[in-house]
Amino acid sequence: MASSASSSAASSSTSSTTAQCTAYDAPKYSPDLNYDIKTDTTNASVDPSKFKVYLGCDASLVAGYKTSGRFAFIWGKNRNPSITDADIDRVLKNLNEDSAYIRDTMGWPVDKLQRDGYFSNVYLFGSGLCTDNAANTEKGGWQSGINGYPMVLLSYYPVVTASERGGITHEYIHAIMASFGNKAAWFNEGGNTWLQMNMEAGRTGTYGVGFLDAAPFLAPHMPIENYSGWLQDGTFGGPNAEGVDLQSNGKQVATWREYLGGNQYNSVFSHFISLYLSKGSNAWIWKNGPYNHIVRSLSSGLGDAQTKQLITEYRARQAMVDFGPWTNAFKVPINDNWGRTIVSEKTDGGLLKDTSYKLTFYSATTQSGTTLIPATETLPGWTGANQIPLKVSGNKVRVNFQPLGNNMRFQLAYRAADGSAVYSKPVDSGEACLDLTKTPKNGVVVGIATNLDYVYNGEATRKQKSDYRVHLLEGVTGTAPLYDKHYQ
Repeated sequence: MASSASSSAASSSTSSTTAQCTAYDAPKYSPDLNYDIKTDTTNASVDPSKFKVYLGCDASLVAGYKTSGRFAFIWGKNRNPSITDADIDRVLKNLNEDSAYIRDTMGWPVDKLQRDGYFSNVYLFGSGLCTDNAANTEKGGWQSGINGYPMVLLSYYPVVTASERGGITHEYIHAIMASFGNKAAWFNEGGNTWLQMNMEAGRTGTYGVGFLDAAPFLAPHMPIENYSGWLQDGTFGGPNAEGVDLQSNGKQVATWREYLGGNQYNSVFSHFISLYLSKGSNAWIWKNGPYNHIVRSLSSGLGDAQTKQLITEYRARQAMVDFGPWTNAFKVPINDNWGRTIVSEKTDGGLLKDTSYKLTFYSATTQSGTTLIPATETLPGWTGANQIPLKVSGNKVRVNFQPLGNNMRFQLAYRAADGSAVYSKPVDSGEACLDLTKTPKNGVVVGIATNLDYVYNGEATRKQKSDYRVHLLEGVTGTAPLYDKHYQ
């Protein structure tokens, strides 16, 4: 699937050698960044029987607190009257259960408060504490901080609503990860949801993902490290939400589109590196990643050639929904949103631009003679990709890839009639070829054009689009329908 550093010879070939056209398996990564998070945690030295309560706020603002296990729930004098002590007990019980699995079974460290001998704090938002100035009827829940300590800040609503358990645990996972420092930009959400999904899979044996996990599949031209998705003006939100915020007369103007605006919550790349780089690669990012941008951090351990291989392999497996035990789980939100028409979201401050787009894996092209020209609207951003469905015949597919920008790569892939995923050797330019030894399901092979720029350099990168051409040489009769599910 993904290429090694030595693809230039194949890319310049003008004839289809047997090796070039044979189905391709991605090489293993070395080093593979397989960091065992259990070897460097402070859990063993933490004694919860000796925990103290860290109020954080002046004692005069605190009306009460309850402790249980490793957690403290703290409220002020304006506690919403709908909250019962039983609600607080349930929140504390659930947090203790979930955090115990994350800590004792998965091996992740405790948060900074516990490391320093305190209970992990949950503060009641809107109750008159020093954490906020909100009314006790406001809703929401966040990971926040107090005097350098990450903590959980909950409004009355998740406290009284039993179904909010997962959301509360999500915020506590943020507190664990924030205790490593601000190392992860967009990954603060994607890495969080990955950890929580693995917790649930480990406890129940059931693989389930979130409804936003289809976003990177259904708009693969978006970058990997992308906050708030493909924006209304055709650019992309940066890793730290660059380009997203726009104010007019003191009000937020919407810059994002429906559904894709939540792209930062997807866990897809985290699952990919856990499956195909190494099991411990997510932990490596939190422990050893030197940069705020994740792929650049990975490159510090992998090197440039392997990082480009990683991006190439990710985009190829994404095109086939080839994610091991998570494959069927990802297909649920993909199928739920397949063919959905999304428009620009609106706020009280208005919107930047009216848009409308019908979600699909596949990029539109126009054909001029034997050349496919991709639609400008959905050209890939940095680390983004286009997927072009090709209708094929015969026993071999050959195309010539012509990048019109730097750092691009092309690969062929298909789902065979037996259900397996088949990949070609990637090329940087020139001929890509794949023997159809196995029969392609529905007679379709997908061409994947990927941008490999993984270092984010501000506005120029955020607005970047990568153009290219695909010249049809052999075995392709045209393009296949954009809204058929060729990954099935």
